[in-house]
Amino acid sequence: MLKTRAVILDKYNKPLKIDEITIPDVTPEQVIVKLYASGICGSQLIDINNRNRTQPTLLGHEGTGCVLYAGKKVKHVKEGDDVLISWMPYGADEKTEYLQWCNIFWNKENIKTLIFTWADHTIMHSQFVSKMDSGINKYTASIIGCAGIAGYGTVINTVNISPGESTVVWGVGGLGVLALNAANNCGSDPIIAIDIEDRRLEFSKKFGATHCINVNNSDPVEGVYKITGGGADFVFDMVGKAEIREQTILASRSGIPGYSEGGTVVLTGFPMGVSEFNSRSILMGQRTYKGSRGGACIPERDFPLFYKAEKAGELCLADAVTERYELEQINEAIQRLQENKIVGRAIIEIA
Repeated sequence: MLKTRAVILDKYNKPLKIDEITIPDVTPEQVIVKLYASGICGSQLIDINNRNRTQPTLLGHEGTGCVLYAGKKVKHVKEGDDVLISWMPYGADEKTEYLQWCNIFWNKENIKTLIFTWADHTIMHSQFVSKMDSGINKYTASIIGCAGIAGYGTVINTVNISPGESTVVWGVGGLGVLALNAANNCGSDPIIAIDIEDRRLEFSKKFGATHCINVNNSDPVEGVYKITGGGADFVFDMVGKAEIREQTILASRSGIPGYSEGGTVVLTGFPMGVSEFNSRSILMGQRTYKGSRGGACIPERDFPLFYKAEKAGELCLADAVTERYELEQINEAIQRLQENKIVGRAIIEIA
C-alpha cells in the first residue's frame, strides 16, 4: 500500500481538497505511476459543477509519469518506464473491457476510480498508460492524452484534408488550437477560428488561423460563407453545445446535386444534452456529420506519430500550454477555468 497526496472533489461548491489517500497494491493488470505532470481539462468542470454528485471524486485524465509498480501481467511497460497517461486505451480490440475500475481509500472511505492524475501518485489499469518517447518534454506532453488526441488527432484521423481546402474550428480552447495546428499542417486554407473570446481568437493565429470570427459580434455562418465563398469543406465542433449544432452544419459547404457532395462536420466537444436540428440540412446539402471520440486515436499507432511531430516542431504542445500550476494551486487554476480566463491549456507540474 502507498500513501500519497491527491486532489479530492468532496462537497459541491466548496474548494477542492488536497489530502492523503491510500493506494492499494497493484493487481496483475494495474500500474502505479509517480506523476510528472497533468493537463487541466475543461471537461473536469462537468464533475466539479455537478450538484447531484453524492460521492467524493478524484480528478484528471491526462498526464505523464514514471511507473513505480507494474502487475505481473503488464507487458507493454515496465517499472522505471516514463509513460503517457490517456483515457484512450492502449492495445484495445473488440474484447477490451474499458471500465476497469480501481479502488483507493480516503478517510476510511472507498473511492472507485477509473483514472486520476491530479495527485503525486496514481493507480490505474495498464491499458491507460503507454511508454513515452524519451526525447519529448515530460511536462508539455501531459496534454497529449486528451487535448492532443481530441484536438490534433481528430483532424488527422477522422477526415482527409487536402491542401487548399477550407477548415472551420468552432471553439479554440486547448482542443481547438491543436485542431487548428493539425489543419495548418495539412495545408488547409482558409482556416477559420470561431469563439466567443477575442483573446482566444488572437491566440489561435499562432496555430494557423487565417480568419477569426467572434460569435458575439457577427453571424458566424454568414462570416464563414463570406470567407469561403459558400461554406467550409470541414467544420470541427469543439464545443458540443446544443445551441450551435445547426450553425456548425450550415457553416459547411452544401453539395451540388448531380455534381458533388457537401462538406463534413465533425463533433468532438462533449454534448451535455439532447439537441434538435434540421436533418434536412444534412440530407439536402449532401453533408456528412460524424462524431469523434478522442480523435478515433489508436495509441500504439498514433502516439509515436505525435512524438515525431512534436520533435519536428509540427505539433505545438509548448505553445498550447500557457499556464503552469503546482498541485497546491489547484483551486486557483480551477477558478481561472471557471471564469474562462485560460487561453490554451493549463497544466499541473507535479515532479
